[in-house]
Amino acid sequence: MLPTMKEGARKLESMTPDEIFRRLDVDVSGSIDSFELISLVQGRFHNSWEMYTIDTAALAAVTVAGVHGAISMGLHPLVAATSGIVMSLGGVLRDLFCGRDLAMASQSYAFATGAGSTVYVLTREMALRGYPFSAITRIFLSM
Repeated sequence: MLPTMKEGARKLESMTPDEIFRRLDVDVSGSIDSFELISLVQGRFHNSWEMYTIDTAALAAVTVAGVHGAISMGLHPLVAATSGIVMSLGGVLRDLFCGRDLAMASQSYAFATGAGSTVYVLTREMALRGYPFSAITRIFLSM
């Protein structure tokens, strides 16, 4: 069974600085080189809530910008909303090039971009028909 974050933090707090250094110095060279530092940082942020939050915000921003651009070019709102799903291909390609797991990500990207672009288009159409939706409100609702 894998230790929880609290158990891992308690174990780290009970270690001496020498024990922590020996654990980080994988190649036993007596110093922490760039490879070991990169492994430490990647291990901390890989599948973390911080990375997920940044990834979600970036995906939402690109989706809103793309859908707004499609509508500005005169595309039908339905086509613009559908383009949000097609934009998720960029996230899948990024994950492919970065070596991330694609099984979970590709489905969630398509759903997230589809939902965000649909909400943005719907609130824009409602604003055009007189409902009080400012641009900022539409953007935050679509995230």
